[in-house]
Amino acid sequence: MNQYTIKGFADILVTSTQYQKLKTREQKLLLLDRCNWYISAIVKDNLKNNNAYGTFVNLHSEILKKYLDNRIYKGIQLCLIGLGIIIENPKYSTSKFSKSFKLSPKAIRLGVIETLIYSKKFNTKLKTFSTLNFSEIESKPVLKKLLNNTAKLLVVEEPLYYAERIISEPKYVETDNGLIDISEPVNQFKVDRYDAFYSSFYALNEITDPKVLFDSSINYTPTIAKSGRIYHVIASMPKLIRESIRTKSNELIWEVDMRSAQPSIIFLEWLKYAQKNKSKHIDKEYQLCLKLLLSGGIYAYIQENSELFKGLSYEKLKKSILTVINAENKPTQSNEELSRLFPNVMMWVNAIKKKSGYKEVSFLGQSAEANIFVEVYKEIPDEKFALIIHDCILTTKKDILLVKNLLENRVRKLFSSVILEHHNLDKLFKTNRVSIPDNMLEKTQRDAYSKKCQRERINS
Repeated sequence: MNQYTIKGFADILVTSTQYQKLKTREQKLLLLDRCNWYISAIVKDNLKNNNAYGTFVNLHSEILKKYLDNRIYKGIQLCLIGLGIIIENPKYSTSKFSKSFKLSPKAIRLGVIETLIYSKKFNTKLKTFSTLNFSEIESKPVLKKLLNNTAKLLVVEEPLYYAERIISEPKYVETDNGLIDISEPVNQFKVDRYDAFYSSFYALNEITDPKVLFDSSINYTPTIAKSGRIYHVIASMPKLIRESIRTKSNELIWEVDMRSAQPSIIFLEWLKYAQKNKSKHIDKEYQLCLKLLLSGGIYAYIQENSELFKGLSYEKLKKSILTVINAENKPTQSNEELSRLFPNVMMWVNAIKKKSGYKEVSFLGQSAEANIFVEVYKEIPDEKFALIIHDCILTTKKDILLVKNLLENRVRKLFSSVILEHHNLDKLFKTNRVSIPDNMLEKTQRDAYSKKCQRERINS
C-alpha cells in the first residue's frame, strides 16, 4: 500500500515547527505519513477526475477526522499550508460544500511521486479502513462484480505506446542565432496520470486478488451516485491505457455503447413526454427525432443542417451540444441553433431548467442512462467478463451480441410507448474493439522492423 508525496517533501517537513516538537522517530514518521495521506487525497482526486494539478479538491472534515484524527487534522492542514505545499480555498459553504485545497505551484514544480507508508500505527490504520471498505463493497453485488472483473485485466502494451502519443516530438526553427526549440512544453500532469494508471495496473498483471487491486495507489472506492451512475477506477482510466489492456485469459476487450448517447437519451425522454402530450404541431419534430434516434444520426443531422456546427470536429461538436443541453439556459448561438433545429425538444429542456434548475437536466439524463446500462450490467452473468463505463459496457467479442440484445431489450421495456415492436434498434448501439490486437503492439511492430532490417542487410 503506497501513497503520493511531493519530491523532497521529507526534507521540507523537517523544517516545520510541528516536526521539531516531536521527540520519537515513530511520531515523526507518523506525521510524515499523515501529511502524505493529505497530499495523496488531493493528487488522487486530480488523477481520477483528470483535473490538472492546481485544481481545488473538496475534502470533507468527516473524512479528515476519520483518517487523521479529530484533534490532529487541522494541524496537518496548517503544517502543509505553512510549508507552502498546499493552498486553502477561502470560499466554502458549511451547508453546501466542504473546504477545498490544492497543490501549490511550489509542490507542482517539485513534482509528485509515490512513497511508502513508514509508521506502523498509520499502516495498521489504513489497512483496517481498507478491510472495512472492501467488506462494504463486497456486500453490494454490482460493485463486487465490478471489482472482480477489474482484477481480471492484463496490461500487454509497453509504456512507449502512450508516451509517444502524449509527448510532442521536439520542434526546432533555424534563425540567425542558430536553432531555437519551439516544442510544446511537456504536460507533466498528463504524463503523471498515464504513468500512475499504467504502473498500477501493470503491477497487477500476475495478481487476481481483488483486494490487492483495491489497495493499489491509483484505485479509489467505487460509488453509486444518486442518479444511479457508478464511478470506479476503470471509468477514470485514460483511453490509451484502456487500449493497452485485455483479459488475463488474453481475450481482446470490446465495447458496446449508445450512439450520441446523451442526446439520444434526451430524445428518448422527450419522445416519452411528447407521447403523453401529443399534438399535431409537434408531430413532424416527433417523427424526425425518432428517425434520428433509430438511425444513430443525431450529430450528423445537426452538422448537415447548421452552418454554426458544420466543420467542427466530433469532439468539439459533442462538447458544444452537451454544454447547451446540460448548462444554464443562456441565449448563446449554440442554444439558439439547437432551438431552431429542435424547437419543442429545447422548449421542454429549458422548461425543466426553469422549474428545477439547470442541473436537473443532467440528473435526468444520467438517471435514464443508469436505468439502462447499470440494470443491464446487473443482468450479465457473473462468470462473463464485463465492465460498465457510464453509457458503455466493456466485454469480450464472444459476448457482444448478448450485451447488445440486453441493451436493446432494456430500451424497449423502458420506452415501450415510443419504441414499437417493428422498430429496429441495431443502429442505436454500436460496437468497437478497445484492445490493441497482437499485430499492432509496439513490441510486435518493433520485432517486425528489426527482422526487415536484418533481411535487407543479408540481401545487400
